[in-house]
Amino acid sequence: MKNVSRLTLVALATGSLALALTSCGGSSDKAAGGTSDASALVNTTTAAPQASGAFGSVVTLPDGTAFTLTKQAVFVPTKFSSGQVDGERFNSFDITVTNGTKDPLDLGILILTTTASDGQGCVDIFDDQNGLHGAPSDPVAPGGTLTFGWAVSCPGNVGDALNVTMTTDGTTNVEVKGKLV
Repeated sequence: MKNVSRLTLVALATGSLALALTSCGGSSDKAAGGTSDASALVNTTTAAPQASGAFGSVVTLPDGTAFTLTKQAVFVPTKFSSGQVDGERFNSFDITVTNGTKDPLDLGILILTTTASDGQGCVDIFDDQNGLHGAPSDPVAPGGTLTFGWAVSCPGNVGDALNVTMTTDGTTNVEVKGKLV
């Protein structure tokens, strides 16, 4: 009799657990008031750029913050770098930021999106030996200037489009256009 009770107890516990776990998936999107289109979770829209220019020129936002991307150069990654894709073009450039606002500018939240020919995305290259660590973590003081390096791995050929879009606050965009070297 004890064995039957234990078996029944295990079966009830297992059944209860299975029932509880099936409800953990949550309700359907429509029942929760959402849509059934999961692409909305990964697709974002970007606002039109507030300032645009070319590599080598100063691009200034309405708030006075200015970005200058030097003319790009061919980049040769070291063996410890990451991000480069075999068969793609590797380009590097320096980014100079001048904070024209009254508040510190946090570059730790800088979003830099790079596209090449036909809008194909490029990949950021990180290479500690070449000083490429991504965006600086220290804010730029009001009136201050900071320069740091950036490199990308892009599909395409020499002379194809290379477009960089940057935002520091999630809404203000700067667009810089050039060509792959």
